[in-house]
Parts: sequence; structure tokens; C-alpha cells
Amino acid sequence: MRAASASSLLLLLAARRIDAFGPALLPGRAVHRTVALRSYLDNLSGSPSDVPRWTTSDAPRWTTTDAAPVGGGAPSTSIAKLNLEIADALASGVVAVAKRNYFPPIVVSVLDKSANMLVQKRMDGDVHAAFPEFSYAKAYTCVTMNTSSRDFQAKYTKENDPGKIAQVNSMMAITGKMAAFPGGVALRNGDGDVVGAIGVSGAAGDEDEYAALRAVWESGLPLTTQPAEHSCSTARD
Repeated sequence: MRAASASSLLLLLAARRIDAFGPALLPGRAVHRTVALRSYLDNLSGSPSDVPRWTTSDAPRWTTTDAAPVGGGAPSTSIAKLNLEIADALASGVVAVAKRNYFPPIVVSVLDKSANMLVQKRMDGDVHAAFPEFSYAKAYTCVTMNTSSRDFQAKYTKENDPGKIAQVNSMMAITGKMAAFPGGVALRNGDGDVVGAIGVSGAAGDEDEYAALRAVWESGLPLTTQPAEHSCSTARD
């Protein structure tokens, strides 16, 4: 009897907790109330240990609670893949860099290693409808070719070889999603693997690239960029 009473009390407290965080459910919505209650109780039993946490000093910092490798050793701090939290922080960082350097309004796209869009943000102002597609194409090129969009361009056009130029044009025509111009930055983890990419469009190519690079460098994340250095002569940082 006492166990049943304790269970009832838990359900009652949980129901009140749900009502406190949202509008009360109308009469006749008992099914929805039960589903919400079960969801709340399920969340109570979930473990937060697998969720990445940000700590704030001047910039977000990546921490990990990964278990030590089999056979012992220190826990890994390498990012195996990008998630929404990381992508959102990076995209916001790109916008912040563009603003403080007085670049034209830009669009930033952050993709995971499988070229899935995680976050896309557009600054206020006069932003052409094509810029979101350009920013995606730059990031897509990075994760597809395992390089930056700048280096992708140089690989096939630097020597002005007609055969290589025809090849890069064919690749872009076949996929319809690749871009052979600066603004796409590949993101590598501590193991050297490409785990995602940032594509920026709206300013000059060098400015697009600079905004992406600085956002990663200032994030505190254990990520390296390709290219490793910027080529922007108009930055004010």
C-alpha cells in the first residue's frame, strides 16, 4: 500500500511539474497528458553523461565524458562527428566574425561528414537567394573531396591544364552541388579525419573563408581547419 501511495505521489508531482512548464491540458485530453507524463518520467531516468557540455570563458569549450579506451589510457577528446550544438555554436561564431569585420551580410552552412545540413544561418540585410546554395555547395565540396573549396580549385586549375579544368567542370556539372572557389573550410578532428565543413557565402571569397576560419579558431574546439591560414587582406581583427 505504501509503495502504491509513493507511486501515485510521484505521478501527481510529475503532472504538476508538466503543468508548470506549459499550458494546462484541456479536459478530454487525458491521452495526451499520459503521453507527456511518460515522456517526462523517461527523461528523468536518462543519463546526461553522453551529452557534450560547453563551459564559457571567452568562447565555448569542448569537454568530453568519453570512457577510456579498451586496455586503459586517457579518455579521448577527439570529436568523432559534429552535432547540432557544435554546429550552431560554429555558425553563430561565423556571423559574429562577419559582423565585427563589417563584411557584407553572409549565409553560413555547417555540414556533418556525410554532407547533411546541421545548421544554416542568414544574416539580416540584403542577402541574395543564391547565397544559401553557394554556402552549402562550398561545404559540400569540403566533405566530398576531403579538402577546402580553395584547395579544390587550386588542384584542378593552378597549372591551367585543359584536361584538369575539364575534369573539375565535369565533377561540378555531375553533382550540381560543388563549388571551386574560396569560402568552404574543412574541419578535421584530432585524428586528422574530416568530420564536417563550414561554407560561407555573401562577402568576397577571402572574407567568407576568413569568417569560417576565425569562428573555428575562437571556438576552443579540438578541430583543425583546412586551409590552416587565411588569405584575407580586408579583415579588421
